Amino acid sequence: MLTDTRYADSRALHEPLVEKLASESPREAFEWLVGILDAQQPALRSGNATLVAYTGYEDGVSWLERTVASPVTSNWGVAAALLGVPWPRIAGWIAAGGVRRLMGLDSLYAYRAPAPNMSALHQIAAPVLPDQPTRAQLDAVLLPLVANAATPRIEQIVDAIRRNVESILSGRKREVPVCDLPKLYVCPESFPGSRDILAAHDAISDGIRQSISSLVIDEKTKH
Repeated sequence: MLTDTRYADSRALHEPLVEKLASESPREAFEWLVGILDAQQPALRSGNATLVAYTGYEDGVSWLERTVASPVTSNWGVAAALLGVPWPRIAGWIAAGGVRRLMGLDSLYAYRAPAPNMSALHQIAAPVLPDQPTRAQLDAVLLPLVANAATPRIEQIVDAIRRNVESILSGRKREVPVCDLPKLYVCPESFPGSRDILAAHDAISDGIRQSISSLVIDEKTKH
């Protein structure tokens, strides 16, 4: 049973959020969730930020914009992309600098085609950037960031965006609309193509767990 939500990570919040999404409106689930996140320390809140997207609530992007703070993990940008933040708003975040710039860049990268290094739900949703810029417009925003004494974090994410630019600006179709994100969180198996993605993700997770277990065993045998 979840008691002190101030210290709850995304795993601890999973079942309570499923219950909220299954029984209440997106707004009610959103208000419950952000009430918890607002009371958490910044690092934990950043780790849980993606959960906001799965409420499917229209004000989620505004909450992300108001609340994003250091440490800015990629979870903020992933949440914004899942909620369908459009290019003009992203460009505004990048121009604003600071934590919003990082969230904007992470949002752009989160719009690439589904890849194994995404979460399974992100792959199933396959968000697509609305109001896409041209390649020239995108470069006009990104290139000055690298030229003007960018941090390693910014250099890395800009490089990743540029390597995936064709995927980010592709004309593919979004697989799960924002309004269906609560259903995706509650019952991902109900969406077309989800079973293969979930199975592959589970196999990767199992492999990581086995590798960690092997390392722990090896360390114990040395002592």
